[in-house]
Amino acid sequence: MSVNPFERKDRRGGGYAKRKFTLEEAQAIREEYKEGGISQNQLARKYNVSQPIINMLIKQKTYIK
Repeated sequence: MSVNPFERKDRRGGGYAKRKFTLEEAQAIREEYKEGGISQNQLARKYNVSQPIINMLIKQKTYIK
């Protein structure tokens, strides 16, 4: 499942004004990375965020339940 946060009008997630993703979108990004074939840099470009944001998301330092 590919999630495109730009298709939604309300891109803010988890009740935090600065968040780019919802918790569900973050989990989908983790799964996409886990499947392989895509780098953190590629994900960052795809979702228009920095690579460190993707890294923290993947390592579950952000967007955790």
